Amino acid sequence: MTKETLAIVLAAGKGTRMKSDKPKVLHEIFGKPLLEWVITAVRGAGISRILVVVGYQGERVIDAFKGFNNLKWIDQHEQLGTGHAVKTAGVYLGGFSGNIVVLPGDAPLIKAKTIRNLLECHYEYRADCTILTAKVDNPQGYGRICRNKEGKVIRIIEEVDAIEEEREINEVNSGIYCFNAKALFDALDTVAPTNRKGEYYLTDVIAVLHAMNKRIETVCISESLQIFGVNTLKELAEIVRWVGINQKAFRMQLT
Repeated sequence: MTKETLAIVLAAGKGTRMKSDKPKVLHEIFGKPLLEWVITAVRGAGISRILVVVGYQGERVIDAFKGFNNLKWIDQHEQLGTGHAVKTAGVYLGGFSGNIVVLPGDAPLIKAKTIRNLLECHYEYRADCTILTAKVDNPQGYGRICRNKEGKVIRIIEEVDAIEEEREINEVNSGIYCFNAKALFDALDTVAPTNRKGEYYLTDVIAVLHAMNKRIETVCISESLQIFGVNTLKELAEIVRWVGINQKAFRMQLT
């Protein structure tokens, strides 16, 4: 029997590069907000308990989903990074001891099947953390997956903090993970904002888990478009165009 699994969806950012006052996750693809596509995929994967972390114009985001049941809204009053967002959500989980899937709210092409595959790997290997990764021709903008000589993941380095050698790594982080809850929050307690942005990175948890000798696994997907996050109106237009051409495949993401 597998442990209970819940999801934390990160949707607090303003999306400054969108050049819009509208919260990024409320920008739409064919009438549905980016966040709705992510939530739909999570539910399609069989996860019914979903916490959504909001921040910028949080009330506006919540109002847009007032017809949705079984969503727990968490206010990240200060946007201090992804690690801080997850830790903020953790306050509301009490002694939860199951597994937690963490996803960004701006990656609308993620499929339910991919989330299920992530969970299956996590359960099969009894991992403390399982990371969804992809190998891409152009890794610009993504965090890189750093492995040791034995092939084990030792950390994730964000591009802004990476040295030249690390930037050449083409296996990238999707921002989608499955964690053992206790391992996650134990590791988060040690994360500090020592990066260039002065934020609490969720990615820093990986190096902590490695140092704690926790089991870290990966699921690498070939269809890297699934992890594509929307950061600009141009990128949104590119996704809308892709969906327009591939509507059948996109709408089958629940299966």
